[in-house]
Amino acid sequence: MQRPLTDEERARIARSKAEALKRAAARKARQAETAGVSKSVPVSSLSSSSYSTASSAQQTKQSTSLQGVKRPTSDTYNSFKGNNTRPSGQPILSSLAQNAPHPSLPVKSVFPKEPAIAPLFLATKTNVTVTFRVFTAERFKVHTYPYHASVTNTIKNLPYESRSYEERDKLWSVKFCEMRNLEDALMALKDVNVTIVNIAPEILKMFQSLKKETIPSNLFIMIDATLAKVLFPYQREGVAFALERKGRAIIADEMGLGKSLQAITIARYYRSEWPLVIVCPSSVKYAWKTQFNTFLPVISRISVIEKGSDPLPDVRTSNTVVIISYDQMVLKHKELARLAYQVLILDECHLLKDSKAKRTQVATDLAKIANRVIMLSGTPALSRPAELFSQVRIINPSLFPNYQQFAIRYCDGKQGRFCFEAKGCTNSEELAAILMHRVMIRRLKNDVLKDLPDKRREVIYLQGDSIDHRMDGLMKAKQAFEFNNNANPKDSHDSLLEYFSMTGIVKAAAVSSHVLDSLFYPDAPPRKVLIFAHHQIVLDTISVEVQKRNLKYIRIDGTTQSVRRGELCKSFQEDPTVMVGILSVTSAGVGITLTAATVVVFAELHWNPGTLLQAEDRAHRVGQKDSVYVQYLVARNTADDMIWDMIQRKLDVLGQVNLSSETFRDAERKHLAFDKFPKPDISDYFLEPKRKKTDEQDEDADDWK
Repeated sequence: MQRPLTDEERARIARSKAEALKRAAARKARQAETAGVSKSVPVSSLSSSSYSTASSAQQTKQSTSLQGVKRPTSDTYNSFKGNNTRPSGQPILSSLAQNAPHPSLPVKSVFPKEPAIAPLFLATKTNVTVTFRVFTAERFKVHTYPYHASVTNTIKNLPYESRSYEERDKLWSVKFCEMRNLEDALMALKDVNVTIVNIAPEILKMFQSLKKETIPSNLFIMIDATLAKVLFPYQREGVAFALERKGRAIIADEMGLGKSLQAITIARYYRSEWPLVIVCPSSVKYAWKTQFNTFLPVISRISVIEKGSDPLPDVRTSNTVVIISYDQMVLKHKELARLAYQVLILDECHLLKDSKAKRTQVATDLAKIANRVIMLSGTPALSRPAELFSQVRIINPSLFPNYQQFAIRYCDGKQGRFCFEAKGCTNSEELAAILMHRVMIRRLKNDVLKDLPDKRREVIYLQGDSIDHRMDGLMKAKQAFEFNNNANPKDSHDSLLEYFSMTGIVKAAAVSSHVLDSLFYPDAPPRKVLIFAHHQIVLDTISVEVQKRNLKYIRIDGTTQSVRRGELCKSFQEDPTVMVGILSVTSAGVGITLTAATVVVFAELHWNPGTLLQAEDRAHRVGQKDSVYVQYLVARNTADDMIWDMIQRKLDVLGQVNLSSETFRDAERKHLAFDKFPKPDISDYFLEPKRKKTDEQDEDADDWK
């Protein structure tokens, strides 16, 4: 089904139609002039051969197409025959001309006048609309409706290297440099009326106005050997992409492809403009420090800001790096602005998706001061493409100057009942092409790292008495949510959180039983496992059950100190006796490497697919030598049913704009029944106390929509 035309496209169609009518009128005028001249040609100027040919064609046409027309009688013909003294083979018209008193006068045909069929023929020409749409930064797609062979042949006549048939979409794509030639060729077609809907001029300008910075040909010889020798070819391309755009770019490679290493290399190129400021989630501050110690050990002054009382370094040298969390960035806004840092790295920049959030406003302000801004995120649009707007504005404020225009064109923006809504996805290929050309580079693992083992997903549906045993309490929470969902929005949100929390309580025992029985049975091969959960009660339940099996484990949640995180990760990676990592999906899902694990289990889901994908890639990243097996445990008839469907829909939207190659729809499926259930403890029914959210864990109610 075709989408409706916009006002802009209708206007372009009207202009093209007017031009086509003008050309048609001129063509008819020329035909009329030609017809007038032929009527006044003298008889003596007509050759016998030309007349006989025309007469034959005329008679044939009359016999086949003219019905009911009175033809000349035999008497008329005989009168011509009787008066004819011409030699054999001489045309009749020649003898008539010899006896004509005025040879210069035109001779009227004895046959009935042929009907004017030329206008009839022109009226039956097919009307075809040809629409050009952006495909990539170098090509546009040609949509034809209805199909006409002449249009296709015109495209095929273009130079071979300029055209390509896209098998997936069953359409032709053409290089932008051939757009004008294709337009002229289509408008010159005589057997079809073509109306061209072109790409808007302001969109074309986005591809033409980019001026790339020249970078040294010996770039990777100039930088430190500790960096140059570890960069993969695709990472070098990412560095060059950012440098060509004057150090203002979004590195949006899929998780596990080494974005931080590219950012350090880019920042190193602009070392003369340091100090360097790195803003990141609090949980990964020391991971950044470790990266510098490993790949750029010459940097000696690395300041990690832990709390508000920690001062920013007062020495402005090219040897100084400041690592600060988003929370502390907001608290130290004025001081950071006063110091006017010129090189800025914003890690996990999807945290800046909300333009009204304080951290987004502060980051935008600091980015206006800085010359170089490098943003990193493996999931640049976690929920909706509209969330890209604030991130792109930080890099290039002039690219999309107006949010509402951006939302209308790319997010199906429209006025809702109460406010302006932008929850959809439109013109997705055009948006992706603009982003990839101007500000963003994104590579997927399958594209650039063929030797990275694939990960295999499996969805395990939990059901049985162990789930149904607590269903009464869960159903009460569900009914409260459904009732309040049509009433007060705040009550609806609270009920949803309770529903989500109760689901975790119901699943906890079944999850522990499944993980331990299926992965740590007697004589099981040694394997390291990561178990992700969200609620403290679920993490506690799993920890207790793991202890009962005398398995050595690490645990990282929101209460784990930053320094302690590094020690625990090192223990898991290097100690062969540590078999299990029990992790909070929001607190330990980013910034750490646990490639010693080959199995990842999600005891609980999360409504944000980007959070789940990031957690998966704690094990599935550079350095992984084996394939990674990922299990999602979904409890039937619980909040998991709703959350799982929501995750699928969000990934589908991201896929439409080429910002996610992941989908859970092709995951293997298995159903497990749990009939035995241990007697619950009364403490299981207490919900965890509400905690103060940090910026990194700020998952708004909007993520549920």
